[in-house]
Amino acid sequence: MKKITGLVSALLLSMGVAGLAGCSDGKIHVTFWHTMGSANRALLDRMIAKFNELYPDVKIDHNQAGDYSALYDKLNSAIPAGTMPTMAFCYPDNVADYMASNAVVNIEDYLKDENLKFNEEDGLESDFLESYWKEGLEYQQDGMYSVPYAKSTEVLFYNKTFFNENNLTVPTTWTEMWALCRQIKDVIIPSNPAKYGGIEFPLGYDSDANLFITMCEQRGIPYTTNENISQPSDHVVFNNDQAKAMATELVGYMDEGLFKTKGCLPNNAYTSTYFTESKIVMSIGSTGGTSYQTSNNFEVAVAPAPTMDGNGKYVSQGPSICFFKKGSKEVKEAAWNFYKFIVRAQNTAAYSASTGYEPVRNSAYENTDYQEYLAGDSLQAKTSYATSTIKGRYFTSAVYNGSATARDAVETIFASMYNDQLRLSANEAFAKAYKTATDAAK
Repeated sequence: MKKITGLVSALLLSMGVAGLAGCSDGKIHVTFWHTMGSANRALLDRMIAKFNELYPDVKIDHNQAGDYSALYDKLNSAIPAGTMPTMAFCYPDNVADYMASNAVVNIEDYLKDENLKFNEEDGLESDFLESYWKEGLEYQQDGMYSVPYAKSTEVLFYNKTFFNENNLTVPTTWTEMWALCRQIKDVIIPSNPAKYGGIEFPLGYDSDANLFITMCEQRGIPYTTNENISQPSDHVVFNNDQAKAMATELVGYMDEGLFKTKGCLPNNAYTSTYFTESKIVMSIGSTGGTSYQTSNNFEVAVAPAPTMDGNGKYVSQGPSICFFKKGSKEVKEAAWNFYKFIVRAQNTAAYSASTGYEPVRNSAYENTDYQEYLAGDSLQAKTSYATSTIKGRYFTSAVYNGSATARDAVETIFASMYNDQLRLSANEAFAKAYKTATDAAK
């Protein structure tokens, strides 16, 4: 907490440029919808206070609109009514839907403007992590429609007490992971059932969709695309033999008792719950959910999740920000200036140390206070350190109007093939998911 406090204090020392001219009521009002809880809103308020020293005529009206799903629903209702905010947290899949209503600002216009583009004081555009920045360019039409704010990925949480007791090595590849899971299931648990009999299976994976999409990325299997599109259904390319073989292989590992996904557990229980209850010894989950992986029963450690070759890609998640066309030129430019301020290196470092999300600027990792935070003993700090070792190795999927439904569709595949009440073949499970995804493509 000492390091976090130091970062928050330091960000308040950030300097900026002259203020904007006010409008008729004396203020330029910028409305910002997000998903921040109370602690993060307090940090945002401190950033706003410092921003207002630079731009005294701008008022940032912000509020929590619920979780990401609730925010998406609220925006989808607001856009037709013309009541959307100036700016909002977003995921790219959601932005693609907003773009279909011609509601989102093309940020490239700001990046080309001499008065609005990033400068040395803000931190240059080139300072953003490349994969985070490119995310805003990967829509189905030319332009940039979202910018990164704070990011997360998936990591491996493991029971360090169990690993130490059995002299186990943390796996870095999937080949090593499956070998380790077999050792735990077939050798370690049977050798001491009194101590380890409560372990139901070695590994849990909290997101079926992330597992499917990550495996496609790491194995070079087509999932979705924005290339060579002659009709909307061409965006959906996951219904292929390679993906079916991958899913069949993973369901086989589940049948073998090596791991389970959330969707394949009774009542869709989070595998993180199984982990903290000592029913499993490893859990792959979001860095944004680190607090759900803590336990008083054993020491929790964290490492990068395994990849196919030990040098693969990791899924990029966490909030970006998009800007809506509603409002005057002054309002929209004020919102853009506010964004540039809150992602200055010191500010993104402070937000990341407070929340466990990753900074979006390379220079933030070099910040002295952030480096001290990474050296901390908390599980959040250890998680941030693990992700700092893989920065630059993130991927995002193609985004188009309907891509959110494609993600929802592939999320069902493992459960459709594994659960007894369905037990669909790969062809059946994929055909069902493919129809859902293509029906939604626009």
